[in-house]
Amino acid sequence: MQIVIYYTRMYISTKEKVNKMKNNNEKNGKNSFLKYLMIRSNNNTEPIDDDEYDEEDKGEQRIDFSSLIRVLLLCLIVGGGAFILHYLTQRNFNGYEVVEKTNVKNSAALDYAAYQNSLLKYSKDGATYVDEKGEAVWNETFAMKMPSADVCGKYVAIADLNGNDVYIFDEQGKVSNTAMPYNICDVSVASQGEFAVILEGDKVNYINIYDKNGDQISEIQTTINQSGYPMDVDLSNDGEKLFSSYLYIDGANIKNGLAAYNFGPVGINENADRLMGGYQLEDTIVPKIEFMDNNTICAFGDNQIIIYSMKEKPSEKARIPFKEEINSVFFNQQYIGVVVENNSTDDEGEKRAPFLMELYNTNGRKVMSQKIDFNYENVRMTDKEILFAGGNQCRIYNIKGGLKFDYTFTKNVIDIIPTGYSRRYIVLYDNDSEIIRLKHVGEKEMQ
Repeated sequence: MQIVIYYTRMYISTKEKVNKMKNNNEKNGKNSFLKYLMIRSNNNTEPIDDDEYDEEDKGEQRIDFSSLIRVLLLCLIVGGGAFILHYLTQRNFNGYEVVEKTNVKNSAALDYAAYQNSLLKYSKDGATYVDEKGEAVWNETFAMKMPSADVCGKYVAIADLNGNDVYIFDEQGKVSNTAMPYNICDVSVASQGEFAVILEGDKVNYINIYDKNGDQISEIQTTINQSGYPMDVDLSNDGEKLFSSYLYIDGANIKNGLAAYNFGPVGINENADRLMGGYQLEDTIVPKIEFMDNNTICAFGDNQIIIYSMKEKPSEKARIPFKEEINSVFFNQQYIGVVVENNSTDDEGEKRAPFLMELYNTNGRKVMSQKIDFNYENVRMTDKEILFAGGNQCRIYNIKGGLKFDYTFTKNVIDIIPTGYSRRYIVLYDNDSEIIRLKHVGEKEMQ
């Protein structure tokens, strides 16, 4: 699970998946539903009477005056630092300079994930972790049909969807490679390297948890008739809690269920299967589950977002309904973002922006809204920024919706990846990449 998360996953049509499940069920009584890919001094000084002053107090008065000067200087330093921080984070940039440039072979076949203030590149043939200078830290080759990556802290899990291999990596390289007994449908990793997988068996499906070395910790069995088909699963940061989304058939209808498990001391004492609670959803399909932090879960539905709190047991915290189609979702530990189709009619005399970005806090309250007037391909979120890329355009917004960077490149931009520096980013093109540093270009420089 990506917690500074980091990245977006584009929604795929729910109708196609539901129809496929219905057709499979009618043909052989078995559901074969592949998961959606979608795409955290009070000194108590008493009042001083004038009568108490005498000549012996002059030294103390001088000391108090010196202390006042120090306090004023400290205030100036703190205020100046706050001004500089505000200037660096809120300033608008309209240009850049190239810090490093590297070639990218077969970029169309690569996927990317933000990792350790830099970049993880992976494909069917292997994975490479590059540092903020674009240099490879480690490289691992493998053969996969459909690689899917999940990141949490220093650990990365790469699984072969519809295949059997799971690789676990940290900053030093490969930690383990585990072959699963059945086809993998989903993978999630925790901050200690523990990982959970959904496995599709012949008659029974499994949600299994393993440690970073590939040793099995627990197993949850699910059947189509009893609990439904598991679509997505996510582990908490500490690896002790798990949330999952299921599809099940109720007569002629496809419905969605959510289940919460606790593998810590509370879960052990609760029951044998560690199930702490469940929810039946009548009017939405949830293809994606994410732990925003260790105790907050977000269920991304096709027409709403549901927020749950789970310190030990789950409870619903908020619901955010949407009338418009959800195009993308993104989040960090404090906020949930969506991009929806813009159906507003108040842009009279102007070309209507096709999309609307909205940001919500973990209580479900909207804190920001911003129109997006270009057809982006990727959107991702960091602690303080939201990054859009598509075509030859790139935009970076701050959490309040202010535009930090707006630029039209001469080449097609696949994605833009944040680094550990506030003004440095990795820009991915079709056949190469650049590490850029944002700057403000004056009118004379632009001519």
